[in-house]
Amino acid sequence: MSHRKWLDNAFWETEERKQLNCILEIKDDAGRVTRQVMLLNRTDTEGNPNPDFDEVIESLTEEVIDKETESRNVRKKAEKEEHVQREKEHRKARKLEKLFNYKLEAFEVEDIKNSTNRKLKGKLRRAKSRIEVDMWSIMILQEQLNKDIETSKDS
Repeated sequence: MSHRKWLDNAFWETEERKQLNCILEIKDDAGRVTRQVMLLNRTDTEGNPNPDFDEVIESLTEEVIDKETESRNVRKKAEKEEHVQREKEHRKARKLEKLFNYKLEAFEVEDIKNSTNRKLKGKLRRAKSRIEVDMWSIMILQEQLNKDIETSKDS
């Protein structure tokens, strides 16, 4: 004869407590154990009580199910917050990586690479946005252009 057991991690699917998510463990005559995840309604479509639902309530009690539901909700909320935080960190890391690559491109420009103005090049390295990278790059290029104009006047 098989033996039925409801695991104590059942939780309410709805706030009205009309639907229950639970696991039924069945041990058959050969000693094999199977588990079934079940979504049980308090009543069927005609409004008749569901015997499996009633069996779970009798076996576990509504208080245990309430506690498990609350525990699960707290756990799921924490997991969601952790996921959101992780996503934020990934977006920030991708943004910083793009900024770093943008700075590398700026330093590949010959006039910026060969500039002797350490102060402006330092500002360019510490830039925190693409706009700052563009601004410091333009300032370095402008300085180089002014030097080129002065050199051509002297010639």
